[in-house]
Amino acid sequence: MTLDDSILAWCRHVRRRAEELGCVRAACQEAGSSRTLFYRWRHRLEQYGVDGLPPPPARPARPAPAGPPHLERRVLGQALAWPAWGGGRLAAQLARERQLRLAPSRVQRILRRWGLGCRRDRLAVLERQAANTCGLLTERTRRPWARARRRSRPVPAEQPGDLVSLDTVYIGTLKGVGQVWQITAGEAACAAGAAWLLPALSAPAAAAFLSGILVPLDRRAGGPLTRVLTAASATGFTPSPTRAGARTRAAARRGRRPPCSTARRPR
Repeated sequence: MTLDDSILAWCRHVRRRAEELGCVRAACQEAGSSRTLFYRWRHRLEQYGVDGLPPPPARPARPAPAGPPHLERRVLGQALAWPAWGGGRLAAQLARERQLRLAPSRVQRILRRWGLGCRRDRLAVLERQAANTCGLLTERTRRPWARARRRSRPVPAEQPGDLVSLDTVYIGTLKGVGQVWQITAGEAACAAGAAWLLPALSAPAAAAFLSGILVPLDRRAGGPLTRVLTAASATGFTPSPTRAGARTRAAARRGRRPPCSTARRPR
């Protein structure tokens, strides 16, 4: 059913109910409409017949006529020369300098057609042009650039193996196996990682994971494993001075940096 058919059916229904009830007000309340609308449709039906019931089709919107190219170029050049001016001031300036009389509404239509209707759009065009040609930065574009320069990396790592974060999670007790943990290693320099299942949460099990799985992976990636970042209770390593000194001496014998990384909150 089209829109015209639905309007015609609604008008006939309300008119029939008004004749049955003998009251236009009750029929309109039942249909959820006003009496003004009912009388308007009834007048059209009596005057024009069925063809007068559907609303007239909407007239298609016509695009604004485009002016000559040289005229639009003058308006755009004046707008970019004075980006903070509106349509009225630009029209007055064009009439005074170039003897070009244009209505402010026409100037605004030209600017809107080219995407320069707002002052913010015109300033953005000038910012991009200045950044591409002479490298000039405005206050608005300098602020995010300065924030990016001040932003430091939460962990110092440039290649795989520079710093690896370790963490464990308790999976549960499996029948016939016992308690099982998962140890996860994540590279701080890139989006890479590895995970393994441990039968016990202890330092020997974590060391076996490091030497048997993580060290070969980092070696194949192009960088040796140099530092490990972990919590004291996450992997079974106890932060005692004896063990810390043993790890430092072992790293010195292998020609590596001592594992002295400190966990920090990522920014």
